[in-house]
Amino acid sequence: MVQDRSLLFAACNDTIFETNERERILKIHILGICGTFMGGLAQLCCQKGWDVTGSDKYVYPPMSDQLNSSGINFYLGYEEKNFINADIYVIGNAITKENALLKEILRQKKKVISGPKWLYENLLFNKKVIAVSGTHGKTTVTSMIAHALIENNFDANYLIAGIPNKLETSWNISNDKTFIIEADEYDTCYFDKRPKFFHYHPSILLINNIEFDHADIYENIEMIENNFFKLIKTMPTNSKVLINESKVRKSFKDNLNKQNLNTTLKFLSLDALNIYEENKLLAAHAIEDYLPKDEVLKALNNYMGVKRRFETIFDDKNFKLIDDFAHHPTAIEETIKIAKEETDNLTLILELGSNSMKNGIHDETLVNIFKNQETYTINSSFEQRKIFSNYAKELTHGDINKICSPDKKKKTILMCGNRNFQGFQKLILDQLIK
Repeated sequence: MVQDRSLLFAACNDTIFETNERERILKIHILGICGTFMGGLAQLCCQKGWDVTGSDKYVYPPMSDQLNSSGINFYLGYEEKNFINADIYVIGNAITKENALLKEILRQKKKVISGPKWLYENLLFNKKVIAVSGTHGKTTVTSMIAHALIENNFDANYLIAGIPNKLETSWNISNDKTFIIEADEYDTCYFDKRPKFFHYHPSILLINNIEFDHADIYENIEMIENNFFKLIKTMPTNSKVLINESKVRKSFKDNLNKQNLNTTLKFLSLDALNIYEENKLLAAHAIEDYLPKDEVLKALNNYMGVKRRFETIFDDKNFKLIDDFAHHPTAIEETIKIAKEETDNLTLILELGSNSMKNGIHDETLVNIFKNQETYTINSSFEQRKIFSNYAKELTHGDINKICSPDKKKKTILMCGNRNFQGFQKLILDQLIK
């Protein structure tokens, strides 16, 4: 339950736990607990019997709902006066050195560790890890893999950075030796700038795609590819790397083929009608050692997706409102393509939430996307508004009535972004429900 107080956190002296310490009941406080990764980690720790609390700057569904259902207390804010004593503080990557709670934890010389490192040393260290990586599509493919295994009576471990619509939770911990996880290329935390995926030591690595993103930490796509190279080189002997061949650059493939690796490289040539079908095939390849392809695809016939992944949140004779997490131009384009399979009366509302989007890295590509339907933006800069002016309008409260006015043909309103749309989605939904 959210408390009306603020908390504090830790970060600095990275800590390794011995086996006997893993087994005793620990008091764990998680900074950034409402993030999809950290929230799932909190629930895994809770299931293991550890005493878990947390704090965050923002608290919102669906992760807050999951935390509440697990009975995990979490607090809003980071004021140092509300410091909570714990055995270990797990630090999210959104926390900076200027965080007041962090400063207090450092002052008290408390034990701290990053989320990915904690996860490996306490839950992954004895598992066969299947890691799903790529610029986008990780959550969907990871949830598809978990769904297919569960449908075929596997009790696999998993951690999904999203809320699957059919699975009861975004996480599971069991005695099974397999663990499925998203392998993010973003940095680990403020004191560990390596990508998260270095901590997981996967036995099977799926690379869905590699595109330029995260402009706040990467200067170009070559830097991102270089981290994938390093990851592959550090993978265990007899591990396997599966690569969606058409979604990585030829130079990346050529460089990989030149390397003397202990891993098996397999380039996948996928013949799929759309991104949804492609993701299903990727999931099947990732667990080909467990299930025949036909069994995986059969299981995915009743796959119901992930919240905020092309999720229909309103549908009547005049309107359909779809919420999607897409925040990279390629993912946005694919999402629009799927929406237009049903209708050509489409209104796109895009929140520029990622650092790459806000910094104008993809402006030219976005303009080409905006041309093809009525488009509104949220959180664009003054310069971006000038660039987009002929093709997109910055969304205001005064636009809600127009967007929600019925047309002769049923209208689909597609909202894309990795933030919360600054309250506009609720306003639109309330208007549609009237």
